[in-house]
Amino acid sequence: MKLFRFLAFFLPGLLASTFPVLSFYSANIAELSPIFLNNLLPVVIAASFVLSFMLLFLTRNQNKASLLAFILSITFYSYGHLSRLFNDKLFIQLPNSLVIGPDKILLPLIIFMLTIGIFKILKSKLDFSQLILYINLALGVLIAYLAISSSNVHRQTATGEISDDTQQLNQAGVLDSPDIYHIILDGYAREDVLREIYNYDNREFIQALEELGFFVANRSRANYIHTHLSLPSTFNMTYLDFLAEKYGKNPSNEFAALDMMKDNEVSRKLKGYGYSTINFATWWAGTDAGYPADISYNEDKSFKLLGMDIATSETNMVFLQTTLLSPLIKEVLGQALRGKVLYTLQKLPDIPYQSGKKYTLAHIITPHPPYLFNADGSVVPNYDAQTVDEGEDRRPLYLNQVTFISRQILPILRSLIKNSPTPPIIILQSDHGPASLLGERETWRSNYSSDAIFERSSILYAVFLPDANYQDFSANSTPVNTYRIIFNRYFDTDYSLLTDKTYFTIYEKFYDFEDVTDFGIRP
Repeated sequence: MKLFRFLAFFLPGLLASTFPVLSFYSANIAELSPIFLNNLLPVVIAASFVLSFMLLFLTRNQNKASLLAFILSITFYSYGHLSRLFNDKLFIQLPNSLVIGPDKILLPLIIFMLTIGIFKILKSKLDFSQLILYINLALGVLIAYLAISSSNVHRQTATGEISDDTQQLNQAGVLDSPDIYHIILDGYAREDVLREIYNYDNREFIQALEELGFFVANRSRANYIHTHLSLPSTFNMTYLDFLAEKYGKNPSNEFAALDMMKDNEVSRKLKGYGYSTINFATWWAGTDAGYPADISYNEDKSFKLLGMDIATSETNMVFLQTTLLSPLIKEVLGQALRGKVLYTLQKLPDIPYQSGKKYTLAHIITPHPPYLFNADGSVVPNYDAQTVDEGEDRRPLYLNQVTFISRQILPILRSLIKNSPTPPIIILQSDHGPASLLGERETWRSNYSSDAIFERSSILYAVFLPDANYQDFSANSTPVNTYRIIFNRYFDTDYSLLTDKTYFTIYEKFYDFEDVTDFGIRP
């Protein structure tokens, strides 16, 4: 009986701490690995035990300590959600265009309410045991549901099958093969999208690419409108229909596409041809420090928060913003994310001077949010740390990053071409367009329209080839055929070209692919 009471004492704080973690993991399972739970749950559990013991020491009452641990834990892990909910509602307009809010209003309000609540609980003569029992039962049921749902996700590695095109590697035939650079400007819109929807003239940038010798496919579209699907398709030279067939449209394994990115066909073949692979690590899981490259450049691996080193990853970014730490995280996180982009831009021009055949992947997560750069590269004050949600009101911020990265990438491209011992192959593309019309991920289906698909699916797609022979490319070329063409041209393979298609899918049903090839196009 004493053991039961002892365990029951810890349960409210423990369940209130683990539920938000499991809920976050379950909601974002398509983009997370179980490593997320392995790393975070022990810390959360240990913190809940420490908190409960501290409160017991201060109150000398197990039930009151349990209830306070529950309240403090729930407040800590839900504050970010409240802050985001009131982001455009809770503010005070001051003279000279100064604005206070929402954290400077919400946080003191939360602290005031907590203080009143804690005072009343400490002064109360109630037993609270019945209330604690109900709390434990409710949270226990919710956690059991989440645990069962998550356990049904099978972490099996899926790889694309291209069996009819399998080639024998011929080292002798590729000794003088050019270096290959694949640069992805995440979320960079096509020139006509910028002109028609954003009222932004990007023709100067496109003309500069053409003057350098690039072929620009001015009607190119993404094969999939999520990075999580688009890049695995590109780097495996295949469509992903088999994922829906194998795992279902509402899949038990949404992680399979990411596994394909980490073990992709293109890298395997180029390694077989004697290339060294180089990756500039990002905060996205598919191209982070875990990407299997021979050389990985990884600036700002972590940032400091309350004296702790926190890994700079999308998972940590998004999760910490749901907690009471969200007001503290923005500045240090912004510096770390800016550092990753700037480091890639600084280091990329040095790659031609390295010896041997090189295949370089530089996934630059801009102009995709978060919006960290003004057009001149200066810091965006009070930036929004959200990484996925977009809207029409954020278009000026997006355009600032388009201007910034366009100005930065052109001299880098000139340098790669000029300083390479032999003319290189350069692929410059985006993985998808912006989503100002589709909006937040929860509204994609309700905001579905021809204009929204036009905006999201139309991408920057430019290729530089050493012989300037672009006969296999067309204005409508899509990324799925990029390496089929390159391997055929420079590595004596015989891949057939796939029909260019575009698929729409929502986050809730990740493999429910809807063919929108003929939807959202312009005459």
